[in-house]
Amino acid sequence: MSYYYYEAEFSNLHVELSKHALHQFIKKMMNENFSLFWRYEDDTILLIIDNHETLYEIPFIRNNDFLTLDVDYLTVNDEIIVEALEVIISRFNGNGVVKKFTGTGGPHYITSYKTGSIQSIIEIDGSEKIIMNRNGSIVEYREYGHNLEPQTVYNITKMEIDYELMELHEAIQENDEQKIKNHKKRLRKLLNRKEEVSQLL
Repeated sequence: MSYYYYEAEFSNLHVELSKHALHQFIKKMMNENFSLFWRYEDDTILLIIDNHETLYEIPFIRNNDFLTLDVDYLTVNDEIIVEALEVIISRFNGNGVVKKFTGTGGPHYITSYKTGSIQSIIEIDGSEKIIMNRNGSIVEYREYGHNLEPQTVYNITKMEIDYELMELHEAIQENDEQKIKNHKKRLRKLLNRKEEVSQLL
């Protein structure tokens, strides 16, 4: 029997949404028969979602007419919750980065949002995805053709470096010389790109 693995990491997530929008999100969670609870801490409201396997705490900052979803880092292993959060990001001009891990050996995806629009989607499978012009002012992805700001590329590159370091650590523990060689090669490319892009900031 195969084991399906799914995980999404949200980072630097910031969305301002109306109370009505929050109620719609809650309704979606309740339709999935999830249990919901509230916890209040000073100016922050924590929405606690229980999907019968894990508790997820989603923080909202209270304002007069709206609530601010403000997350530095959040890991979610439930696709329904992940999709609902991404809908909120898209519909309410949110900012943030979503990193998805699917399967045990398949590609991983990093999606960068800015004011609700997808700025980039990276598929990390060992292949090079980024094209930079000679002066570095325009960066494109072969598959999607997006023009990206240097700061976006810099942030994404840092996340790719973190991922490769994690994979390198695992390869060292496994004493897999070929994997170690491949990850070191990939890291050198990423570090060079980070250095080049940093000069444009």
